[in-house]
Amino acid sequence: MNALSTIVITRISVCTALGNSLEETVAALRRNEVGIRTPCALEQTPRIDAGAGEVALCGEPRGAERAEILLATAIDNLLTREDHTAIACAPHRWGIALGTTLAGMRHCAAGVRAENDGRMTDAELAYARSCASSVLSSALRRCAITGPTMTVSCACASALTAVSHACTLLQAGEVDAVIAGGYDPISEFVYGGFSALQLVAAGPLSPFAKDREGMKLGEGAALFLLRRLVDLDEHERAHIRGVIEACAETSDAHHLTQPHPQGIGAARALSQVLEYDGAHKVKPPDLIVAHATGTAGNDSAEYEAYRAAVGSALATVPVVALKSRFGHPLGAAGVLELASVIGCAENDFIPSSIGRGRDAEAFPDLDLIEDATRNGSVQSIVVLSAGFGGANAALRVSRANEARLEVSTTLAPRVVADSTIRITAAGAVSSAGRGVAALRARAREGGIWPAFSEDTLTPLLDRTKSRRLALLPRLMIGAVRDLIESTNLTTDELRSTPLIAANWFGTADYTERYYRDLVRSGIDLANPMLFAESVPNIGSAQCSLAFGIDASTLSVIGRRTAALEAIMLASARIRLGTWTRAIVVAGEETHPIVERVLSRAIGASIELRSGAVAILLERAQPIASDETRSTRPTLLEIEHVLGVTCARSPGTAAAKLCRRLRVAPLDGQTGQTTNSPFDHPLLRCLGRPCDARFSRGFQRFPCIELAELGAATPLAALLVNNWSVADSVPSSTPRWLCSNDPHGASWAVLTRTGAIHNAS
Repeated sequence: MNALSTIVITRISVCTALGNSLEETVAALRRNEVGIRTPCALEQTPRIDAGAGEVALCGEPRGAERAEILLATAIDNLLTREDHTAIACAPHRWGIALGTTLAGMRHCAAGVRAENDGRMTDAELAYARSCASSVLSSALRRCAITGPTMTVSCACASALTAVSHACTLLQAGEVDAVIAGGYDPISEFVYGGFSALQLVAAGPLSPFAKDREGMKLGEGAALFLLRRLVDLDEHERAHIRGVIEACAETSDAHHLTQPHPQGIGAARALSQVLEYDGAHKVKPPDLIVAHATGTAGNDSAEYEAYRAAVGSALATVPVVALKSRFGHPLGAAGVLELASVIGCAENDFIPSSIGRGRDAEAFPDLDLIEDATRNGSVQSIVVLSAGFGGANAALRVSRANEARLEVSTTLAPRVVADSTIRITAAGAVSSAGRGVAALRARAREGGIWPAFSEDTLTPLLDRTKSRRLALLPRLMIGAVRDLIESTNLTTDELRSTPLIAANWFGTADYTERYYRDLVRSGIDLANPMLFAESVPNIGSAQCSLAFGIDASTLSVIGRRTAALEAIMLASARIRLGTWTRAIVVAGEETHPIVERVLSRAIGASIELRSGAVAILLERAQPIASDETRSTRPTLLEIEHVLGVTCARSPGTAAAKLCRRLRVAPLDGQTGQTTNSPFDHPLLRCLGRPCDARFSRGFQRFPCIELAELGAATPLAALLVNNWSVADSVPSSTPRWLCSNDPHGASWAVLTRTGAIHNAS
């Protein structure tokens, strides 16, 4: 891979409240149309019609499959015949990175109603489709991609964050093309929740207005096809839609549902993507695409962030706030708005906001484009998104021209000679008790694991701050606290350490309670506390708040393999020099509905155990002469992470993964997985007769005995196996730890035991 890889947008697709394609949306924006109208797709009808930005879709508007339909429409519009041909030639070199706040949450509502009607089979089938892996699996049926695919969530910053990590995968050479962006359907879940938080406006969404009342709910899907510039031929270069110049993610570490009043986190994200001259003076972009939800807190904090990042040049930069025309598309925000602006720029105009007019007294130097479009074709665009938990994401894109394509961009990675990543610390809370040693001892003991005791969390949590939290974030905070207390990570190091939280089913208890109350009491009487703790990124959000982490924090959601997906993202960032270190924490909370759904899916009784495992990842070598090597001991070395997906079945994905492992350099490697029924397809594939080369170089290793810990299972297996290597295999032997998800994803990580354990 070229060390100075420039990432470009080659195709764009959107579904918005103004049209089911970019062309329709751009035409509507030129006509100054507004897509906010009386909603018809909400599962319940609100008492007061506040309006919403709905996409005009075929089929039953109130159906549970709205997320799948949005995503399918966007993918069909994105990929050309040539793209499908390229995918068929090398499906494992294509990937997908999607951002969302809801995933298939509408199916959860259908499950609650079916259960209330006594239709238990229908209820469990609906619950199974609510997780992100189900929605992603439906997307994979639109194309033959078998490379790494994942869903990330950091509330309304999800889509831009997905694009940022897609760029990382491309620069790290993990894939050659990525479909990246975000989606979210309109839903009673979020409509009721935002209304309960008193954030929904009765009148128009009026960004930066004196009498702004709040947001309007919206929906949509927006996708980019991203490639490396060096991989494009002359014809493809001529059709580039944009160049990704810089990406950034930060956290406020301030409040779960309110932005920092001074916009400190957003200002840092903006500062990281802005362009500077030789004197470190800001070179203003041609346009800022604002997050601008129309709420009092967001708009004022966002304005402070602009002033801090852009300075006195702010008055010269046009700003557009498109949620006033689309409504708030949640997990699709950022990419949907950026894509629309790019489409308008290609047609030589800048779209406008609409509302009650800018408050000139509060925002005196804000050049908000209002009411009428402006002529002109902007070249440099900056977009900002912010979300629950204090997540911020910013992106700078330039329009493609020869001058831009010939220069190196700020996304160019630094070269790292030693690409090995070390696990230097670990923490755990589980039904075995506190710590990795307890986890290891319980795994060696075997048998049925006891239920999780919340007494394990007592010494690890501040009860005054955590007593209202759902179990999942408390588990994750406990595991990270256990990690911190086992190492010499300083407060400053922790504050600047990015964190990725991985989970499969989210806060099942709070989500069920929220939905049952919502169905019983109605959309106008939603419980705001249960709503806030039910968002998919709650684990990363609460960890950011608990530990004051103001670096990037996000969640990888919806799969049993989410922790390995998180390790791939974190390892790629560290290898490229973007991050110095990262924490990956995976957790799961058990719930009767989840156990019933899993048992039905696998055809065997599943006893899920609550727990969380956290690991600290660092470089094995410093990236520059002025960096010092970490003094923390190496517990485990990570050499590579591999993801294979297939929508057809978990067995097919497992078979494809094992075939990929068999063609890798195999000198003395072993392949193993856990005894979980979910990993049985991998056990069958690892145990099949194979060619002589494979049998000589690759040994089938005994499976690791563990309780089913959901998304925490792979991390637990890594650490348990690291301390309990079978006598027949040397501790230095490289091992592929494989993990399976029932929606057709199999992931593996290649590790070596750390020196501290070789010595022991």
